[in-house]
Amino acid sequence: MKRLLGALAGIALAAPLGTAVAADLRLPVKGPTMAPVAVYNWTGFYAGVNVGYSWGRDSVDIDATQRTRVFRAFGLPAETLISDITAALGGTRGRAEIDGFVGGGQIGYNWQTGAMVWGFETDIQGTGQKGGLQFCVTGGCPLGSQVVNVDHKLDWFGTFRARAGLLVDPRVLLYVTGGLAYGQVTTEASAGALGLPLVAVSTKETRVGWTIGGGIEGALSNNWTVKAEYLYMDLGAAPGATINNSTILPGVPQGGFTTVLDTTVNVGGRVRDNIFRLGLNYRFAPEAVVARY
Repeated sequence: MKRLLGALAGIALAAPLGTAVAADLRLPVKGPTMAPVAVYNWTGFYAGVNVGYSWGRDSVDIDATQRTRVFRAFGLPAETLISDITAALGGTRGRAEIDGFVGGGQIGYNWQTGAMVWGFETDIQGTGQKGGLQFCVTGGCPLGSQVVNVDHKLDWFGTFRARAGLLVDPRVLLYVTGGLAYGQVTTEASAGALGLPLVAVSTKETRVGWTIGGGIEGALSNNWTVKAEYLYMDLGAAPGATINNSTILPGVPQGGFTTVLDTTVNVGGRVRDNIFRLGLNYRFAPEAVVARY
């Protein structure tokens, strides 16, 4: 009897120990394996093309003076000068809309630091922007008033800008940009007395100003990105063109006098522009780094 009770007690004590040993001998279980993830990096050079539309305006300033000379002989201005008076005709201001399509190319470089992207970009654009307006220098435009026609065209422009942006996704960048702007403006102006042929001049000027804007850019693949961008550009004020015109007033002079009008018209302006464009860039970058977890 004592031997039976001892055997049963030994079995009871050995059972938990055997379970613990068996648990220790189980094979390790591996966790789920995650697929490798490509880490996109914006650092590197890029180049691309763009196309868009621009709606701008040229604030035109006109300042005119008129010299009136009266001679004793009909049709012979070189004869006896009776009077010579120079007077300011005053100034006037208007606005010419210069709208049109734009297109060109850009190059740049990005540095990525965490979720921030910094860089520089320069671009050159050809445009079809042009517009014009007409002035009558004298109020009411009576016969003999000086009429001025002005046409402006933005032939091309370029920018050199800094960029700074935030990654809202590893492959989507929101950015602001700003810097130097420059461009060539053609001014075609004509002036003359109302009812008489006009004297025309044409000038080309390279103007320098500034630009600011922003946009969004997204990665289509490791090397290709697409962007939408808005820029406000101010090319500053410039003197534009100067027109010198001499007119002999029509009609038979009374008492044998001839009147000659010498008019000087200065045409200046300030070009401001709004630009919206879509662009496609190619990044000269190595393959994306593959991270395994």
